[in-house]
Amino acid sequence: MTAVDDTAAHGGLHAIRELEETLEHRNDARGAADAAVGNARAEAERLLAEARAAGTETGRRRRAALLAGAEAEAEAIRVAGEADAQELLERVASERDELIADLTTLLLGLEG
Repeated sequence: MTAVDDTAAHGGLHAIRELEETLEHRNDARGAADAAVGNARAEAERLLAEARAAGTETGRRRRAALLAGAEAEAEAIRVAGEADAQELLERVASERDELIADLTTLLLGLEG
């Protein structure tokens, strides 16, 4: 019976070794999976940071373009306003000169 007992013990030992190897492979696979997940997370964070930076830069460029357009429009409005004001001043001066001439004629007519 010792031969049967040795075979059973040997078979049990072999089964335990296979179980240990399986657990070891499972642990290795879990470690590899954890590493892959960690790498994927790091890559996702990197891509997210790049997207944020690109969005921020696009926003800056868009803001700068809007400001440049607004400044150009404001300058055009100022120039047009100054031209209108100059035209009004010239018209007022011309009408004032006409009024002075008419008043002078009237006053000279009364004296003479």
